[in-house]
Amino acid sequence: MPDTLDLSALGNIDPAWTHLRKQVTPAAELALPGARLKWYHVHRPDQPIPAADHARAREFLTAEVAAGRVVTRGDLGFVVLHSSGEVLFVLLCLWRGVNEMWQAGYASTGGGPFTPVQQADGLTPTQCVWELGPTTHERVAWSHYLESARDQDAKLAYLADRLTGLV
Repeated sequence: MPDTLDLSALGNIDPAWTHLRKQVTPAAELALPGARLKWYHVHRPDQPIPAADHARAREFLTAEVAAGRVVTRGDLGFVVLHSSGEVLFVLLCLWRGVNEMWQAGYASTGGGPFTPVQQADGLTPTQCVWELGPTTHERVAWSHYLESARDQDAKLAYLADRLTGLV
């Protein structure tokens, strides 16, 4: 008879936590020198991301590329702008090395400046369950692109393939 695996000390979540679903809404693409990016908002269904925050995030990423802090080199990819209470996350995701997603993550608290997401306990936070919704969709869309002729029509089809709905 196998030993019983005791998981009582692992994966414990505060009983007061209530998991909710969030809305994913595509927004206008962002064209940067050397990159074309789909754009997603992730937010509570009753709390869309304000236009000012959307504009601020786009201006920030544009400035990061212009300053050379993020180097684009003929990339396709996507951005996730996630409103999480007082924190606004911007995740820049680029497809590189054929099948690799490279990411830069930033956070802004209370309308302050965006700063890189830092390591904690030797690990770097990447994406939460809601941000993984658009990323999962994009993984499938990129795989379809890789299986295609990868020509102009295929690139346009990739850029047009967007997720909308609850995650």
